[in-house]
Amino acid sequence: MIDPESQRALRQQIVERMVADRVVLDKLREEIRPLRNGVRLIQPRTTTSISLVATDGGNNSLQFDPFLMQIVRVVDSSNNEYCLEAVTPTTSVASLSAKQFDENGHPRTALGELMTYLGINHLQALSPMIRSNDDDRPISPGWIQVYRELVEWAILFHILREKDFGTNTLIIFDGLLRSKVFAEDLFNKYLAGIQEGVETQWKKHRRKLYLAGVAKHSKVLARYRLAMMLEEILTTDFPAYVEIPREIEEKSYLWSEYARGTDREREGGEMNKYVGGKMFFVKFGSVYY
Repeated sequence: MIDPESQRALRQQIVERMVADRVVLDKLREEIRPLRNGVRLIQPRTTTSISLVATDGGNNSLQFDPFLMQIVRVVDSSNNEYCLEAVTPTTSVASLSAKQFDENGHPRTALGELMTYLGINHLQALSPMIRSNDDDRPISPGWIQVYRELVEWAILFHILREKDFGTNTLIIFDGLLRSKVFAEDLFNKYLAGIQEGVETQWKKHRRKLYLAGVAKHSKVLARYRLAMMLEEILTTDFPAYVEIPREIEEKSYLWSEYARGTDREREGGEMNKYVGGKMFFVKFGSVYY
């Protein structure tokens, strides 16, 4: 417990630091100020929507299990279950790779379909974060979270390309439409497959599909939240949204490539390997998304 005298000294130091760093806040306000004119009203619309989520590993681990069992489960908002399997850190990655295909090498799961599309047949080739564990080296359980994420991306891929939609549909993905778990440029190829699926649905079935990733937290929002409030951006009393420029994103991440979309790639920069779509801040009530 901090005694009263120490509290007073600490409070004084905090005030001094805030005064000294005031220039930082001023710069953030200057960077975010142009967005004020970009705020747009969200008009009410009637639509069919589907949300997809992979249940979090923290809610699906067996706490007293010596095998560190993890449940990989993916469902949508209609409670359709697309995947349910149990995996442990010592589950053979080679056998898990083989499980995605039948004896003739044809895909039997959504992940197998995605791997076939990308031209690979081993999980190690899909992600550098999944390594062979068929020897006696120590095994980190973290690869299961990567596997769960890959399964979720694969099921989204399958739904967009294979599902029959009775009407125009909005598909909501839990989290940002970006990932660093894919090897090399495979995520870029994945995004091309998604776009191809959307275009095919329109050409064959005259169905328009819209894909949005929703996240309640982001480093961009954390960096600019106070500046946005002071500049009265998205402080409207009606639902609204504003597009976030790539330059604002890049200033918020330690690695700028995590904010580099295909639009920046066209300007002659490095290839987009991690980012799908554009970022928007959205206000439905009193909270940004």
